[in-house]
Order: sequence, then structure tokens, then C-alpha cells
Amino acid sequence: MKTAKITEITKVNEWKWPNGTIYYINMKLDNGELINLWKKKADAFKVWDTVNYDSFEENGKTKYKEVKENPFKPKAMSSESNNRSATIWMAIKVAFEVLYDPKKENFNECIALAHRIYEEAMAMYSEWESESKLEETTENDPLPF
Repeated sequence: MKTAKITEITKVNEWKWPNGTIYYINMKLDNGELINLWKKKADAFKVWDTVNYDSFEENGKTKYKEVKENPFKPKAMSSESNNRSATIWMAIKVAFEVLYDPKKENFNECIALAHRIYEEAMAMYSEWESESKLEETTENDPLPF
């Protein structure tokens, strides 16, 4: 993938298709390349916009394709929120596997069991976490004598 700024838009060609109009936009970039990219809007690119693109060979001609940056940014989640989410899903799954019967339609009982499982799991996790932190601090501390 290459990244460059547009220094000049030299030409815009309009193509009519059954699904709409496509505009082939010729542009000069600050890295010296002349490229052609297509868009559904004639004014999709402006001078000094940054464009990400790749070049490839097709039928002996160099063609260009715009490359989008990954719009999905992972959330910065703490281990606590990951554990909480996993525990909620585990509690719901276990409760429904144990109790749910479509003929009896005991949905409220399943939700009550899921709450109980979640609360007990989080209490156990909290107890385990405090014990492991206690062990971590005492192991690395120098002895008082």
C-alpha cells in the first residue's frame, strides 16, 4: 500500500452504468505518480487529500485501486471487563442449557438462574483475584530479617 497527497486533479471522466454513474478521477500525487481512481462522486477527492492506494498489472497496463484504512479499532478493554463479559455469557449459557424448556416457557426462571450463576462466579473471581495479588506481593518482597 502506498500513501500520498494529491497535488492536482487533472481530469474527471464520467461513465454511465445501469447501476449509476462512476467517475474516473486522474490525479497527480506528491510522490510524482499519476494515478486514476474511480468514485461514485465527482468531487470525492480534493487537492491535498491523502490517498491510500495499490498498483497492479492487468492486461499489460498498470491500474490503481484505492485501499481503505481499517475502520475497526479494537477497544482497549481491561481484563476485568473481559472477565465480566465472559462470565455473563457463561452464566446465561449454563442457565439456559440446564433449565430452558420451550414447552414450559420458563424464561424468567432461566434469567434468575443466570443472575445467580453470574453473582457467584464474580464473587469467586474477586476472591481469587485478591488471593493472587496477595501472593504476588509477598513472593517478591524482601524478607524483613
